Amino acid sequence: VTAEHTFRPPYYHRNCMSEFMGLIRGQYEAKEEGFCPGGATLHSCMTPHGPDRLAFEKGSSAPMEPFRIGESTMAFMFESTFLFRCSPVALGRLPGPAQLDTTYSACWQGLDSNFTPPE
Repeated sequence: VTAEHTFRPPYYHRNCMSEFMGLIRGQYEAKEEGFCPGGATLHSCMTPHGPDRLAFEKGSSAPMEPFRIGESTMAFMFESTFLFRCSPVALGRLPGPAQLDTTYSACWQGLDSNFTPPE
């Protein structure tokens, strides 16, 4: 059931633990562009993250009616109180198939501020 007047995509948040998420197949609704099967994200403790600009706009303007998400999608997530550390190969510091996305934060460019601080 869809709750009325809610923000449906995964919300912007910070975790008190480290979060490692990977996509095995399908499409992740919070980042439909650029997060492909075989990809993964790592958000260390208290690192802010959430849906990209397109997912935010789509989720904010969609009709308030029930719909399915994640059809034929398989993803996983590990959370830990420990900090994860990337290998030098993953970071591109040693020879190997580094696939570090150096433009990851660009997916939030263009988001309008919807926060009005109290007076």
